[in-house]
Amino acid sequence: MASLNKQQKRAKRAKAKAKQIRMVGRKPLDQDEDLGHLAEPIPEYTLAMFSKMRDAEAVSRNDMLLTLLRELAFIIIDHPDLLDMENADNEGMAATHLAADMLIDYRMWADGMTIEAAQAWLSEPQFITDFGIALDTYAKSVESQEDKSE
Repeated sequence: MASLNKQQKRAKRAKAKAKQIRMVGRKPLDQDEDLGHLAEPIPEYTLAMFSKMRDAEAVSRNDMLLTLLRELAFIIIDHPDLLDMENADNEGMAATHLAADMLIDYRMWADGMTIEAAQAWLSEPQFITDFGIALDTYAKSVESQEDKSE
């Protein structure tokens, strides 16, 4: 387990990322006010990812977040146009914005939340901390895979 100082640094970094994401990023899917569901059709690749996330979330939030990050990496490879490079300093930031938007869309899809409720969930301090930990875990797993392939 990481030291308290390292955990605090991760939480601070995750909070800053979440604040940045809230300020800039692509618009999440719209909700149809009359029908109480998402107004636009969700692409099949997104639905497949959401289903995997729901199954992983039954185990833990960390598993759900790691599933999101793994699946989103493959989606970005197949659909690089999803990254909003105009509103991001680099590809990593654009991917983080996309992940946040996908989490909002996921909450709307899985639980029927409104956009506002999903954004509030995404802004909870514990969620921000968990997301930062998941990002670190995912980065380490990618580095480990790269080391093995060399």
